[in-house]
Amino acid sequence: MKMRVCGAALAAMVVWLFSATAFAADPDQIFEELSEAEKVQLIELIDEGSAAYDDGQFQQAADTFHEAYELAPLPDFLYRLGLAYERLGEDARAVEYYRSFLNQVPQAEERGRIESTIAVIERRLASRAKTAVEVITRPEGARVYVDSKESGMRGVTPIDLNVEAGSYTLFIELDGYEPIEERVQVPEGQTVVLRLGMEPEGGVGPAEPSFMRSTWVPVTLAVVGVGALALTPVFSSQAEAAGREGDEILRRADGRTAANNAAKEAADRREATYNGLAIASPIVGAVALTSAGVIFVWQILSDDPAPERGVSAMGVGPMGEDGMGVGIQGRF
Repeated sequence: MKMRVCGAALAAMVVWLFSATAFAADPDQIFEELSEAEKVQLIELIDEGSAAYDDGQFQQAADTFHEAYELAPLPDFLYRLGLAYERLGEDARAVEYYRSFLNQVPQAEERGRIESTIAVIERRLASRAKTAVEVITRPEGARVYVDSKESGMRGVTPIDLNVEAGSYTLFIELDGYEPIEERVQVPEGQTVVLRLGMEPEGGVGPAEPSFMRSTWVPVTLAVVGVGALALTPVFSSQAEAAGREGDEILRRADGRTAANNAAKEAADRREATYNGLAIASPIVGAVALTSAGVIFVWQILSDDPAPERGVSAMGVGPMGEDGMGVGIQGRF
């Protein structure tokens, strides 16, 4: 009969093991969501992976930490995977896991040291042309596998996967969302970018993108602005014409009759209205054009919510010795 382990004691052990890391996610919450059997299994995996790493069995350590992350997605496992792959000499994969860890834990105490390690590794990688697949999902944090789940998770999105030229099948998974399977062709020396929108489970479609992202918003504002500025001299001309009309009424030979007074009041009202429009129209035009420019720049610089799966993307990089190449990734 297996010994029953107190959940509180196990949780304390997990917190102690991961005490060096400032988590974006709450490790206690992740741990408490596990069953008693899963908690015991997680502790065993941590002990097994740590022992394998200390004994120099880095591949075994990596395999064990992969299994642990599948059981409980604690960011610390990403860091440990980076260490294991760095010791294995798989620099590209080590960078992937280090970056995934920093994306999950932006305020990590070890950030400076990890970034220095990444810089050293990337200088080694820079000696050869970069061939990669960049995967960006909305929402972020999806697990990425290449060709098969059995080979282990490559990291979490957003991620830059360093690969050899060839054809790959990517599996992207995130709890609460439909899994995505995407086929990509990666040319030598190029980076293919995939922007993928994750669809919630249960057939509920993604939220409609904000109307502010529509191209018609800045276009409409720009048309309004130009139109308002163009009407300013028209309004001024109409105001002057109404003023002249009022003056002419006062100079009529029959003097201030009831009819002339009514006509003069009407001319004065038109003059006041057009003067008001002549003052307001350049203000409206300036505000509309400024707003159009601001929204247009925001649309360019802000992240695309990528409401569709497999949105086509482009990779640019050196091709051979004579020039640049462009790779285009479409939907499959």
